Amino acid sequence: MYELNAPINEARMKAIATGHNQTLERWEDGPNGRRSSGQPLIDEATGAPVRIYDCLFDTGRDGRPELHGVRIVSHEAPELPPYSEVTFDDLSARVRPARNGAKGIEVSFSATAIRPAGGAGVRPARKPSGDETAAA
Repeated sequence: MYELNAPINEARMKAIATGHNQTLERWEDGPNGRRSSGQPLIDEATGAPVRIYDCLFDTGRDGRPELHGVRIVSHEAPELPPYSEVTFDDLSARVRPARNGAKGIEVSFSATAIRPAGGAGVRPARKPSGDETAAA
């Protein structure tokens, strides 16, 4: 099996946010199998929540836009206006064979941050949930 992880040059690929994002939930083994705990999924390396932002990239045939969920691990969770252009920090793509024996490949995107392009039209960020107060 092969897999490719590569950084993306954002200057060559336009990204449009749909305005939809979701915080992933932690899964726990329950008596009837795995189920959601209702708690946010926290990245072990950074301690930050994991969110998926739906974005349109021009990755389709002949440059047509396709919807991709971009995995962002960050304490900041900006609310992005629907169909606004966005930029990322450290955007990368992961390419691997399709699962379950299907033909083709799967492409997934991840980044360390997302924000509106040019900083215009952003709503205030949501405050992180939980006990994240600094000890004084």
